[in-house]
Amino acid sequence: MSSDTTKPRLRRHTVEANGLSFECLRSGEGDRLALCLHGFPDDAGSMVPILTRLADAGFTAVAPYMRGYGPTDAAPDGDYSATALGQDAVALSVALEHRFDTDDAVLVGHDWGAVTAYAADQVDSDAFSRMVTMAVPPGFDALLLEYPKQLLRSWYMWLFQVPDVPERALRWRNYGLIEFLWELWSPNWEYPDARIAAVKETFRTDDTVSNAVQYYRDTVGPSISDLLRGERPDIEDVPSVRTPTLVICGEQDGCIGPGLFDHAGEVIEECRVVRVREAGHFMHQERPDVVGDEIVSWLTNGD
Repeated sequence: MSSDTTKPRLRRHTVEANGLSFECLRSGEGDRLALCLHGFPDDAGSMVPILTRLADAGFTAVAPYMRGYGPTDAAPDGDYSATALGQDAVALSVALEHRFDTDDAVLVGHDWGAVTAYAADQVDSDAFSRMVTMAVPPGFDALLLEYPKQLLRSWYMWLFQVPDVPERALRWRNYGLIEFLWELWSPNWEYPDARIAAVKETFRTDDTVSNAVQYYRDTVGPSISDLLRGERPDIEDVPSVRTPTLVICGEQDGCIGPGLFDHAGEVIEECRVVRVREAGHFMHQERPDVVGDEIVSWLTNGD
């Protein structure tokens, strides 16, 4: 671990969207909106390197704490499915464009933020002109049986289906499982002490632990049930993603194997896949300059 001495230009504010109150980090005053969505086990602070790069490129860049995380409201109906997350993203884009008088919204998502991006395209393919997804490929469920090693990599997803156990595991020994997953998924990342401390503080807030686990139960659980019934999904059956999308993966990702990203073009109608060398699952924090350049280029130049 290392010390984090950066002081980015950030503001905090609250946005009402889709019946929830979202606590957000914001950087920039540009005339284009960039919605930046974090994953697990993480929080909005993980998107700070992207926020600042996008702000410098002329965007108003906003990173909300996802539904159920920390200061953002929990889902009143307990719904943490991918569809609900996609609806959040679309509603946030509308609310933020109105609030900051911006236009031509784009979406950047990491991990669950990437899942949200694919779902948002199904909710409204016109909501975002371009997207960037990091660390999760489209059609992940349909690729599991083609990559048996991924079934082992995804052990934590199976664990999270068990009642009560994952909640206790996440809280055990001062949220040590978060550090374990970060080190397993990004083995060469010397993450800042301040960053891991901030994420642990988010997970101590209200019911964040239970809500974060519910993401897996609501979205991954049905897919596991299908597999147990012998229903094998096919990548050809995955709904097309119509929004032009840049897909980024880390070559050293210990969570999702880089091979799964070979199929992105079979799902996304217009896409580019970038593999980041010497980076794992948290590539946007491990190699912020490389990843930031790719994101800005895709969102501004389209290539």
